[in-house]
Amino acid sequence: MANAGKLAEIFKLFSVEARIRIIQALRRRALCVTEITSQLGISQEATSQHLRVLKDARIVKFQKRGFHVYYSLDKQNIALLHKTIGELLELG
Repeated sequence: MANAGKLAEIFKLFSVEARIRIIQALRRRALCVTEITSQLGISQEATSQHLRVLKDARIVKFQKRGFHVYYSLDKQNIALLHKTIGELLELG
């Protein structure tokens, strides 16, 4: 099981509404910053900042395509987070 500090950081990461909305948008397909900004109605600077936090936490990953950077969910790491959170909440 993950330590309490790591779990607290995970929950802190998900405590920001814009990050949740970014994750929801990326569930459908990979998007560039401009597309995410347009869908969420927040500034490009705020979008980029939230994406950096999500990337550092390995929730999202990115791929350069020409002049654009596309972000998508890091499904492998999200599966590990899901397992970790499930272990915390397991009744037993």
